[in-house]
Amino acid sequence: MDQVRQFIRQNKFGLALAVFFYGIFLYYTFSGNRICDCESTENYKPTASSRGTVTRFYHK
Repeated sequence: MDQVRQFIRQNKFGLALAVFFYGIFLYYTFSGNRICDCESTENYKPTASSRGTVTRFYHK
């Protein structure tokens, strides 16, 4: 148990940084990853008026 406490004391800044970034990751994961607001900015309209077949991939 003393080795665990000593490890945490020696690496407290690195562990705090890792917990901070893991918290940011969890926040964006559970909030639906809304960094990109795709629904309001998407301008794709599925019409067949093009001359050729074009495959477009859009993320959601």
